[in-house]
Amino acid sequence: MLQDKCYPKIAIDGPAGAGKSTVAREVARRLQIKYLDTGAMYRAITLKVIRENTDLNNSAALQEILSRTDVQINDDNKVFLDGEEVTVEIRLPQVNKMVSPVSCISAVRLKMVAIQQAIVMQSKGIIMEGRDIASRVMPDADFKLFLDASVEERARRRMNEQQDKGIMMSAGEVTREIAARDRIDSTREDSPLIVVPEAIVIDTTAMAFEEVVDDIIRIVREGLSCSGNG
Repeated sequence: MLQDKCYPKIAIDGPAGAGKSTVAREVARRLQIKYLDTGAMYRAITLKVIRENTDLNNSAALQEILSRTDVQINDDNKVFLDGEEVTVEIRLPQVNKMVSPVSCISAVRLKMVAIQQAIVMQSKGIIMEGRDIASRVMPDADFKLFLDASVEERARRRMNEQQDKGIMMSAGEVTREIAARDRIDSTREDSPLIVVPEAIVIDTTAMAFEEVVDDIIRIVREGLSCSGNG
């Protein structure tokens, strides 16, 4: 049963490059609910680890960093690390390479999940995307979706995204990076990337952006008892 008939809680999970962020942002706009990119929060922590050249095997050092780290995302989806806006910097290649290993660390996930769940509690309706939203962060979500696509298609999208930002990477580099992230995300001990039994899986490989958004809007509207959203 929906917790709030007109302001749903929507969980979107999926691997890197599946289109979660762009799709979730547009769905949130059309449904007029809050959008939260949880991956950006892990990227912010990763950026700090890189800046301080922290050894990921040094648990004491990691705990010390986490104790003095503040990550915030405002209503415009700008990301702030200890008060500094890092929205662009967290998308750089060096962060891409390190974000999965950092995200595997239980202490990091514990801190981020606590922040994310607090945001859920404060939000009337929300769409969150990441890798453990339905399984851990928001297991009571009204709608649980899993976006996927072939490795080749996800690599193509990520390469185009990087090129738009002036970052040049070869198709081989991007494909290897995504394959490595898939392996780490799906095999980590703490909150691995999984498809929960009740999730609706959407393969976006051959779908246009608008088609994916429309599909999700349809799923949500069919599950809502009120009108006027979208």
